[in-house]
Amino acid sequence: MPLRRPLQFLSAFAAALLALSCGGGASTPAVSTPVTTPAPVASSSPAPESGSAAASCPLGMGDVTAACSKTSPQLTAAVEAAIDRLVREKPSLFNTNDEQGAGSGQYRVLDSEAYLDGLVANLRAAGLCAERTLDRERVVAKSQNAFSEEWDVLSSQGFIRRTSYAYKQSCQPASFPVAAEDLVSFVWVGVFAFECNPGTTAPTEPRVLPLACDAYMTATPKLLNRQDVPSWIHGSDVKWTVRDGADLISVEDDWRYGNEFNRLVRPKHTGYFSICATVLGKMGCWNANITP
Repeated sequence: MPLRRPLQFLSAFAAALLALSCGGGASTPAVSTPVTTPAPVASSSPAPESGSAAASCPLGMGDVTAACSKTSPQLTAAVEAAIDRLVREKPSLFNTNDEQGAGSGQYRVLDSEAYLDGLVANLRAAGLCAERTLDRERVVAKSQNAFSEEWDVLSSQGFIRRTSYAYKQSCQPASFPVAAEDLVSFVWVGVFAFECNPGTTAPTEPRVLPLACDAYMTATPKLLNRQDVPSWIHGSDVKWTVRDGADLISVEDDWRYGNEFNRLVRPKHTGYFSICATVLGKMGCWNANITP
């Protein structure tokens, strides 16, 4: 293909489609701004220390389709006891002289990671199943598979949060643990930028690729609620295939990021093609027509 000019980012129409499909990702940057790709990359968040989900919960697996809402918590005493035990046994995690509310026991947390991990460990030691939420910011717990509860035990100011203020919601049946392959509901595949020859404008219609433009693709594993699956859940294993029109395009690595969840598609001839990405058994595709 001829030498390309600098990237043209998605038009307002296509950008809106991308934001909708990606569950509300970052807004499209200005043309002069380098691309910030929405593709998954290695997460800086630590993976759970407990190994497999099944091993961490002898009560059994949860249901990814569980219905969740705020009702009346049943595990308040267990959560409070886990906090009290942590304060008692690991005082170095807290500043007990800095308290949010006199006599509340809501001390400043000095190490949020150790605090949340410690609560999970204490809840498990008490016979419950527990783990941190996918975003690693809250704790979920259950004493049976009929229900589970989510607790936000750390305030935004960095203090212990207790009792009804910490309770977020209950799920029926229990919503965790769930195997990684079940968490991936679908894989979104689409274009986040075009690179076109001088005189050619990036397409504004969905699923159209002019012969004079290259397309930068990304694949994003999604939860049932259309939010991104954390990369520490799905890992780095993605398989790209051309389902239709293999003779019409060339597919290359995205040289700018070295991310397997990105691909550069260069059209060679007009016609219909379909490029797909598979993650943990779930496949998503981008189907498009190459136009003159």
